[in-house]
Amino acid sequence: MAKKVLSFILSIFLVFYGGSAKYIFAREGDSGYEGGISSGEAPGKTSFEYKEVCFITGEPIVFEGTVTIKKTIKQDKTTGSDVITANYTYSLQNLQRDANLSRFLSYNTVITKKDNGQTIEETGLNGRCTEVIRIDGTNYTLSNYDFTKTNIIDSRPAVDYFAGNMWGKKTYTTGNGARGGSITVEINGDFYGYNQFWGTVETQVLNYIILSERMNDGELDQWGGTANVRLSSSTTKQINYVENEPQIISFEGGFVQSQYNNSILQYTANLPEFDSKGGSTDRLIETKDSLKIESFPVSKRLLVPSLNHLRGHWAEKDIKALYSLEVFTGDPTLFDPARIMTRAEFADAIILAAREVPEDPLLVKSRTGRQTASRGAAEETISSFVDVSTENRYFRSIESAYNRGMISGRGYNIFAPEDYLTTADAITIIIRALGLEGLAPSTGTVTTFRDNEDIPEYARGSVYVAQRIGLVLGDDRGYLKPREYLTKARAAVIINKLINYMRDDLKKDYRERIVNYQ
Repeated sequence: MAKKVLSFILSIFLVFYGGSAKYIFAREGDSGYEGGISSGEAPGKTSFEYKEVCFITGEPIVFEGTVTIKKTIKQDKTTGSDVITANYTYSLQNLQRDANLSRFLSYNTVITKKDNGQTIEETGLNGRCTEVIRIDGTNYTLSNYDFTKTNIIDSRPAVDYFAGNMWGKKTYTTGNGARGGSITVEINGDFYGYNQFWGTVETQVLNYIILSERMNDGELDQWGGTANVRLSSSTTKQINYVENEPQIISFEGGFVQSQYNNSILQYTANLPEFDSKGGSTDRLIETKDSLKIESFPVSKRLLVPSLNHLRGHWAEKDIKALYSLEVFTGDPTLFDPARIMTRAEFADAIILAAREVPEDPLLVKSRTGRQTASRGAAEETISSFVDVSTENRYFRSIESAYNRGMISGRGYNIFAPEDYLTTADAITIIIRALGLEGLAPSTGTVTTFRDNEDIPEYARGSVYVAQRIGLVLGDDRGYLKPREYLTKARAAVIINKLINYMRDDLKKDYRERIVNYQ
């Protein structure tokens, strides 16, 4: 029996370190850190549909039910750091096996903000954790749990990118006397993803090592197994145009925005075969399967702009979408697609297209230990630019775009709000918003556009990245025309393409490109 366990332990290195791992993606925190998937964030909800696979008996058993999540944030009086306390309550069952799982876990996450804008999070158990699994009349009770998780968040103007690692070790006791024993489950894994206004994605890749020792008919039965769990959850806001059925109506149709949450879990387990008496054998059986959760979409109608004068225009769909999303503002009947867009107008649109990352809807701020600003002292509003008055229509938009690092001035505290915007300018601003400037080579940046030499030096890296990720394609002849002033029609196409990239294409790079996601 000892020889069997030793050979299993040696095989772990081949399973986990002998080849490269594939990755699937999941939204941070919505599914917890127990190797399961949930239906994901929904307005006003703290309880979600949940599924996970349990390997504790030596065979994969799927549990389904709910997970309830409660989070609070407060400031530590001693260190001054923000601390998030997250409580997860699981109520799961498997009716076919007359099995149920009850679990409560509480985590503390210490948040440390660095001078470069990045954030380090360190997570550990809050001291309170309970878990009881009942399968086929046998109880498995959690007797000890060690857990640690750490990640880094790189906050860019419109996207928070993150990556991290976690490790945990659970010890369960089961039975007593002639049928007693213990099971240890060690979990290590990596995760990364992003959060932004139009969607979220996270990856978790978890490797399990299961070791069991229990008495079986008076003899000590020892076995070991491994499992790899890869899970992916995403949240996406999509819009679709819906035509109205009646002909006698004041508007033809309009856009509907829907939030879609979907999660998938794929696992591969290598666990022992058991004989007729329930004893383990030397033979390992590989099992593969997948689980999926798709939540019911949450939808809302968007406003219907009056753009009849643009019917048939080549950019009509993009312009209509941006007005419906309220990225373009002002009187739509006065919109002139051939008019050149100014720097101020582009700043106004880009902050609404590349909105700030929303706060976690599950997070409740605690009043305890947090300092509040003094009342009655109104702060004086000062413009960052001498040529942009606080009374300027676009003042707040320009300030926001500048403070978020998306757009810069002309130097000497000059913004030049009425200056026209070139294609190269717009692309540079968009890549800054995504925070992807670092994808360009440090030297010798060359694109495949036929007018590559016309690209200004300051925009070379951004144009390279935009072409690489598919944001700009050039015209039918392969020209970008980087120094050409940007019309409002072309600006609408570029901005709407940015929104679609943040909705769909960025997610593909994290999901479809790496994993065969169906």
